[in-house]
Amino acid sequence: MTLPRTLLLACLASTAIAAAPEPPPVPPAEIRADSSPVTAVRLFSIVEEAWANSDTERLTSLMDTTVVRIAVKPGAPLTSAVTRVAAAFLLQDQLRLVHTEAFLIRRFDCDQKRRICRATAMWTGDWGGRQGKRSVRVTLTAKPAPTGWLITEIRAED
Repeated sequence: MTLPRTLLLACLASTAIAAAPEPPPVPPAEIRADSSPVTAVRLFSIVEEAWANSDTERLTSLMDTTVVRIAVKPGAPLTSAVTRVAAAFLLQDQLRLVHTEAFLIRRFDCDQKRRICRATAMWTGDWGGRQGKRSVRVTLTAKPAPTGWLITEIRAED
């Protein structure tokens, strides 16, 4: 018995496709290994993810330590950090004490003339003790740098 030529070719093609191994899935971290400068939108997106995960190391890598001012505890005065270690110290204590449930950027504004961008986020978490669960507004300010945009100010307010 002989098979028609088109049926034979279809069978061969389907076995070749089935035999070809699928490429392994690409981990998300490797999808975008981009060395291009970070835009303001991308910067705030990275901050949102790092803050939600309480990743102070990642947060401090996004800061311009020559001019960054930080006030993470609501009502506290702004404090300047002149090194990444100082910035990490200011953030780490507060982020360690608060069990972050969510950190979501709600608003984003850029002023092209002043070359500044601001994002307003809601930080929801459990502060423990009498303060308990609450939401705090966090304002992030960024300015362009030679390597892309960097955070220059973090201010938490009730």
